[in-house]
Amino acid sequence: MAETRYFEKTGGGVVRCWQITLDGIRCRMGWGVAGGVVRGSSMTLDDAAHALRHFSKKIREKEREGYVEVAREAEASRADGAEAGTEADVPLLDVVRPGDDYVPVDGHAGVVVGFHDFTAGPGPFYGYYIVGEGARRGLSLVVKKPGHDEAMVSAFLDFVRPRVGLAFDGRSHRKVPLPAPIGPFDHVLFCGPSLTAVNYGGRLGMVFPIRDCEIGDEDTESFVEARIVGRDSMPSTTWDREPFPVIDLKFDLRRADGFEELGGRTSVREKTFKVYPRAMVERGLRLVAEADAGSVLEIRNYRRDVLAVTPGGPRTLDEADRFLLGPP
Repeated sequence: MAETRYFEKTGGGVVRCWQITLDGIRCRMGWGVAGGVVRGSSMTLDDAAHALRHFSKKIREKEREGYVEVAREAEASRADGAEAGTEADVPLLDVVRPGDDYVPVDGHAGVVVGFHDFTAGPGPFYGYYIVGEGARRGLSLVVKKPGHDEAMVSAFLDFVRPRVGLAFDGRSHRKVPLPAPIGPFDHVLFCGPSLTAVNYGGRLGMVFPIRDCEIGDEDTESFVEARIVGRDSMPSTTWDREPFPVIDLKFDLRRADGFEELGGRTSVREKTFKVYPRAMVERGLRLVAEADAGSVLEIRNYRRDVLAVTPGGPRTLDEADRFLLGPP
């Protein structure tokens, strides 16, 4: 259950507001002038304990700045992402209201689809809602038109529809192997409401096919979110994509006379494994080849195997790619 705290501070004839919401491992903050436009930001922490510490720390900081907690009307304080009309006894599609352009999918009870012919931005795509038994919860699925194949989608729906409940078993995500590949994919990622930007009060998750190498076998929620949301994330709606393997990096690189590529910096470190794009592997291999003895670049793949690269034995990008992709 999300918790929201709201604060105000008066000064110079202006009432400034600040609020923070703790929702699982996420903290969302909003700030601005009371009654005006409120800007916001969101942060995903490593685990629930880390998120609670961050939540408490930010509140203490604002209290030191003179902000005072203020009680608000329940409707006005709905900052936890819940939408109106999400009562448990209302069918999900009545809440989502997908519109007249969504039609039932032949041969797949409980599934509707709509085609969105955008010529700019995300481009044209098919949007599916897969409703579970009882019609109260379901999953969203988006497939961009260039990679949309009716036979592949039909096989995917056959597997997913009886398993909608996997997204609502209390875990943030489930990586499930397919009994047989569907196109280039051999697994399915079921994402619970916590990983779904608009989840209608916890009633809508999302699902998409993946290759085994694209999600770590022991990934935490924060790692999965980093892989599927935001900049350099997996293009999960593109079904004709190249493999997008897990790339986690940790490094401690030093060069006494400085790295020219880094503007003369003499060291660069990442103490814990973080999600990085492939371009950083190539860059890291260049840097470690120039680094002083004792430097190391560690690359972790989806199996949590670690490839340690040192200045005495630099690896090629092809070797790193084979390690990241795993067995053919």
